[in-house]
Amino acid sequence: MARNRPTFDLYTFVASAALEGGKPFALECNCGAIVTIMPPFQDESVVCPSCESIIRMLVVEGDPGYIIGQGSDGNPTLLPVQGSSKPHPNQLSQQERDAILAKAKEHISTMRGASG
Repeated sequence: MARNRPTFDLYTFVASAALEGGKPFALECNCGAIVTIMPPFQDESVVCPSCESIIRMLVVEGDPGYIIGQGSDGNPTLLPVQGSSKPHPNQLSQQERDAILAKAKEHISTMRGASG
């Protein structure tokens, strides 16, 4: 029997510290609208009140301002973690972003070399 899986239009990363803090926080949709997340957090997704996209929230441990992901060009990129008290990746200087991404590239090449 096939399971009905929910379908999501968008995915976003959310800091677990924001959910554990017991205070509301703003989650921004790709369309620019804000969804206010109210405690207690119980759902894995929210619906944008503006564009009606279903946004799946992927919880990241702690309070990071960003995580490292892969861009469409295959290179590492900084992905924002919503609800974090740390700066959004766009608030970092270009030098800071470049240094972080250089370390990520180095780590990735080291890991690929170790597995090959």
